[in-house]
Amino acid sequence: MIKEKSLFAFLGEVSPLNILLVDDDMASQYVITKNLGLLNRNLDLCDSAHDAIRHAQRKNYDLIIVDLNMPVINGFELTKTLKITSQCNGSNPKVIGTTVMDHPLLPTLVMYSEVDDYIIKSADYGDLKEKIVNLCYLHQN
Repeated sequence: MIKEKSLFAFLGEVSPLNILLVDDDMASQYVITKNLGLLNRNLDLCDSAHDAIRHAQRKNYDLIIVDLNMPVINGFELTKTLKITSQCNGSNPKVIGTTVMDHPLLPTLVMYSEVDDYIIKSADYGDLKEKIVNLCYLHQN
């Protein structure tokens, strides 16, 4: 019997992305990494804004997944800094924010920030995979 691959898994094999995951919670890092499956071989993990900025200075990323509710520097502020840093290095990564709180103003905050899209953290990250496919593969500049 032939096992079908998801579009996400197929695209990850054909054109792997360099991904930076910025989250201060190790459990969230683990769950997201586990759910990304094949793409995690090109995945760098950071647990602080300072570490994320250092990574963005040294390496070009196609996608940055950032926790919007981090302490010290929130994800919206960090995203702006990461995009500026990346553009100085000649890359233009897409940014997907993650959060545990679904607030009515969240879509407005995202719309007026440097964050390209967002998801609500869950046990199933099918919505994250769908947004990665849409942002990074189907709508590439």
